[in-house]
Amino acid sequence: MRQVQCIICDAKVFIDERTTESKRLKNNPIRTFMCDDCKSRLDTPKQRAQHYPLDEYLNKQVRNLKM
Repeated sequence: MRQVQCIICDAKVFIDERTTESKRLKNNPIRTFMCDDCKSRLDTPKQRAQHYPLDEYLNKQVRNLKM
């Protein structure tokens, strides 16, 4: 077992030394490790809020032109 530390939350996690991720961290110390919680938090796409939908903007422009 190899103890690694998450770069975001500083949680210490034990990973198996036979995994490819562990071997990459051992051979290339510049590579960084993220725990599963941080990885899932960063991998989920953000839902963008539509502050001002295009249809409403165009409808207002058309109404202003008719006046």
